[in-house]
Amino acid sequence: MESRWPHFHCGRELRACLVAIAAFALTVGLTACTQTLHRPIVLKAPYESERAWAVVPFANESGVSQVDGTAVADRFVSEIEQVDGLRCLPLNRTLAAMRSLGMTSVRDLQQAYALMRTLQADGLVLGTITDWDPYKPLRFGAAVEVISSGTGPGGRALDLNELTMPTQESVGGAEGARAEVSQASRIFDGRNNETLLELERYALGRSNPDSALGPKAYEVRIDLFSRFGAYVLTRDLLEQEAARLGVALPNGSAERVIEQ
Repeated sequence: MESRWPHFHCGRELRACLVAIAAFALTVGLTACTQTLHRPIVLKAPYESERAWAVVPFANESGVSQVDGTAVADRFVSEIEQVDGLRCLPLNRTLAAMRSLGMTSVRDLQQAYALMRTLQADGLVLGTITDWDPYKPLRFGAAVEVISSGTGPGGRALDLNELTMPTQESVGGAEGARAEVSQASRIFDGRNNETLLELERYALGRSNPDSALGPKAYEVRIDLFSRFGAYVLTRDLLEQEAARLGVALPNGSAERVIEQ
């Protein structure tokens, strides 16, 4: 007569193994649940009511031919969309409006206003990539400006040669128009401790703590690094806008910490 004891022992061992696996999974789950999460710092616009901005694909003056100015512009769209008090139109909508107007770029104030009217946007962000190195230590540089629709306090005659867009040229009919412009430019260098400290602060609330690199991913991926640059330059533009309008931002900065 065949003994059933071996089968009994195997079943008991299988049950013990399953219990051990379940306990391990529970422990891992509890550990993950207890990880500290940080809320990202949120930028705040200096306007009394919500405004809409649009971003034009960036020109490339970095000397590196493989830079995608449209992708860089899309990262600015993502950062502007997260600003409290601003919304940013999708880049595809801006590109479609430019095609309908026969534009490949925005070269003068008349074109800027025509595009803003078509998009029904309150501001148009133009930019130029000035530095680009996708290998660690990463480098990203850009000059940006936001042209606001209408005139009012702070409006001035626009000299297109003074703007941060090197590709813009003065075109007949644009002279004498008045525009409200805020500008900013920076170079972000992965070897610079000031850049790294600011990057760490930005990445702390925008990274997955379970990933292998965590916040360090922003130091090795140029798409994330340039998105950080878009955040800082957007902050600079908002601070310039606040100064132009003569209003104070919370704590004297465009940053606002959202309490947990």
